[in-house]
Amino acid sequence: MQAIPANPYASPLDNGLNPSAPLNYVDVDFTYPYDVVLTADQFLRDQTISTTNDADFAWRAIVIATMTGTFNVRFADSQGYYLSNGMIASANLIGDASSPFPVVPEILIPAGGRIGIDIQDTSDDTNTIELLCRGVKRYRIASNQQ
Repeated sequence: MQAIPANPYASPLDNGLNPSAPLNYVDVDFTYPYDVVLTADQFLRDQTISTTNDADFAWRAIVIATMTGTFNVRFADSQGYYLSNGMIASANLIGDASSPFPVVPEILIPAGGRIGIDIQDTSDDTNTIELLCRGVKRYRIASNQQ
């Protein structure tokens, strides 16, 4: 039995998938980038990615889009709670744009919130890094009830 291919232009609902957004919300794919150039063994604490004010962000995945050397990283949610006890080596964040490293369960960052990052070069050389925080913007649908 062959699987029926999904229509890449159709919505998830039209492809037979239940929508993952809560009732009265709609999810729209969105990515927040973080770009940095680290010198040899440089350690940057309390870096942030600020989210926009128009919608909450449901953070679902991490992608290492670019790196010219190895590094360690630690992420925090908008309230400053770290997602790991220690730094994570870049070699352990396996994934690329087509198969990102999942953040499970998704982390809801409120509109106007932040994603915290501690990052340290371990390559002993200049390191150009681009990290992508993939997920969805969660917009509230206006209700017509009176």
